[in-house]
Amino acid sequence: MSVTTAELSFDRNIPRGIVHRESIAEVFLTDAHRTVDGAAFAAQLPRNHSYFSDHRGTAASYDALLLVEVFRQVAIYYAHTFLDVPRTEKFIFGAADFEILNERTLRIGACPGHCIVEAHVVHEKVRDGQVIGLTLEMVASIEGTVAAREAMTYQWMPSPVWKRIRDRGRESLGLPAQHVIPEATHVARMRPGSVGRHNPRNAILANPELVGDELSTLTIIDTNHPSLFDHALDHVPGMLVFEAARQIAMASANATLGLDTNRMVMHRLHMEFTKFGEFERDTHSRATVRPDGEGGALADVHLDQDGDVIAQGWVHLKLLPVDIYTMVA
Repeated sequence: MSVTTAELSFDRNIPRGIVHRESIAEVFLTDAHRTVDGAAFAAQLPRNHSYFSDHRGTAASYDALLLVEVFRQVAIYYAHTFLDVPRTEKFIFGAADFEILNERTLRIGACPGHCIVEAHVVHEKVRDGQVIGLTLEMVASIEGTVAAREAMTYQWMPSPVWKRIRDRGRESLGLPAQHVIPEATHVARMRPGSVGRHNPRNAILANPELVGDELSTLTIIDTNHPSLFDHALDHVPGMLVFEAARQIAMASANATLGLDTNRMVMHRLHMEFTKFGEFERDTHSRATVRPDGEGGALADVHLDQDGDVIAQGWVHLKLLPVDIYTMVA
């Protein structure tokens, strides 16, 4: 890393609005500054969190999706602060490619983790001479050691343009312009342990069906979830898609390969977003898995609504070695 913790502050959260968060507790970035070829960011990783710490076998380690959220906050902050994108702009995420580079760096220590993210622009989307989107390559280090990376493609647009796009899209589906949150219905929610969770509320898959080697489930869209729906949205958010992808991969690896969710961790995630997910349509998660040759699994994943794919990609799960942490943590 070319940036050290001495150059960045971990004293307080950045303003929550810059990273599109309502709850201060959901803001992990603490500082940022320009570098020669991009920007560097500081983040404090919580040692205990009701959502990110709720995992079987990984309670002693930081969650991969916590780093994905840190990267999301970096991308939003970068656009608003270093490109002067107005706070009123609406953001669309196109694709993410995330990878853990060193699992040992994720082990939780005696203090909240000091994380530094270095971000570099690898592509600009330009329209009429103005940058309207980016692909950022981001590398995160924890306590000075490289831990993970992510390439993220995203863009932004003025609110009136967003509204026209959303209205046309919803009209094509026979939906009114104003979205409606459906009433909760009875579902057979999957056991938390089958998707690598402890807390039932964090298990977001239901009504599983295994046909051949494909596992399909209903995805629960709980708009009151404090982390997945920290602020009001008019569509299914990307973080929920990532969580559903990880859970369906774990459940499928457990159901078809017999792998223990107590020892599985997400090592890599690649997802492309193809359509907006609407609240009024049922969202289904589907996966097929195959062994990775090293005790883990590779899962091909997609989420669809009435046959329309809204996101697709793959998840690589690694199997943790048996040690004191997987036995008692």
